[in-house]
Amino acid sequence: MIQGVGSIVGVDVGSTKTVAVVASVPPGRESTDPLEILGLGVTRSEGLSGASVTHLEAVTRAVRAAVGQAEAVAGREVEVAYVSVPNACVRTARSKGVLPISGSEVTAADVKRVQEVGRAVPVPSGHELIHALCQQYAVDGRDAVRNPVGMTAARLEADLCIVTAEVAILRDLSKIVDRAGYRADELVMGPLATALAVLDERERDAGVALIEIGGATTDVLVYRDRRILHAATLPWGGSTVTRDIARGLGVHEDEAAHLKEIFGAARRDAVDAREMLDVSAARHGGARRVSRELLAHIIEQRLDEILGLVYEELEGSGTLHRLEAGIVLSGGTVSLPHMDDLARSVFNLPVRIGVPSLGITGMVESVGRPSYSTAVGLVLYGAARVPVRGLAGATRAFARVGGWIRGFF
Repeated sequence: MIQGVGSIVGVDVGSTKTVAVVASVPPGRESTDPLEILGLGVTRSEGLSGASVTHLEAVTRAVRAAVGQAEAVAGREVEVAYVSVPNACVRTARSKGVLPISGSEVTAADVKRVQEVGRAVPVPSGHELIHALCQQYAVDGRDAVRNPVGMTAARLEADLCIVTAEVAILRDLSKIVDRAGYRADELVMGPLATALAVLDERERDAGVALIEIGGATTDVLVYRDRRILHAATLPWGGSTVTRDIARGLGVHEDEAAHLKEIFGAARRDAVDAREMLDVSAARHGGARRVSRELLAHIIEQRLDEILGLVYEELEGSGTLHRLEAGIVLSGGTVSLPHMDDLARSVFNLPVRIGVPSLGITGMVESVGRPSYSTAVGLVLYGAARVPVRGLAGATRAFARVGGWIRGFF
């Protein structure tokens, strides 16, 4: 490691690929300074089935390879890692801390204490607390207070979002990163990290739904007034689309994934119906040609169904009508051409593709893909923690940090 400069790595262990991003966190870095991205590493994931680890050593190899690539590009080694936790293993709940104020004004110590009260809630069996996100305060019944310090009050309340994760996956991820030769400083809810990389303050204020279509799942995270209103995971993702292509075209899944990536589109009417594709003889005894329109039709049908289920989830949670900023799409699958058009037809709301670009410098173009959003968000999360806790000897404390990221703690 270069003397005098700290480096951290964000590791997104996904169901289809593992992504590592290295960033520089120099001493004295201000929270408003852009974070310099130094390295990127990507490798195929193995040893995972959905959100479960089925082969510890295979996942360890993937993490070691991805981080090693990122270190080689960055030209420096890292020790501290921030690692994503699959949302399928996560639960969220609301909690309220209430504290009588003994003095005439709210102090920083009062704020810390009311957060501690709000965090002191029972954790579901088999789960462990990973985040206690302070969303807003109330002072003597006045809601939506963002910083109560200095306000005259007799009663202070804190509204917290409590995030827990399955102990088994937390232990597995910690062991994997440790065996790969790094230290898992924090395990972070995946969509929370993604939000840091792709959602701006205006969107989180006005109301926005982050829809992240990964390999095995589709994660949904809804913000309004900078607060998390709803979180959910649906058990379908890009791998579901790939399996449909394999069945529909009679090819192996590896070829189906290649066809999807190179020739796929989310709208059937956006491709030339006359264009033909060469496919293998996997199940039909000879090389064949199929129309690109058929490939797009298979993709559109499944993605329309997945987005329709997300629509029902948002409607059922009562958040659909609160999305003034609309929908932001992330995850590898949303890189398909015309994905935003398909989503607009489903939600009838503004839609954009989220790529990691907020608050970063350096290798911005290299990491500017939806599939890298979570890994970039992890280093943004980690860099916000470093000024409070330092790169050495950190523990899972819950402290407020600077910049717009402070809204998460």
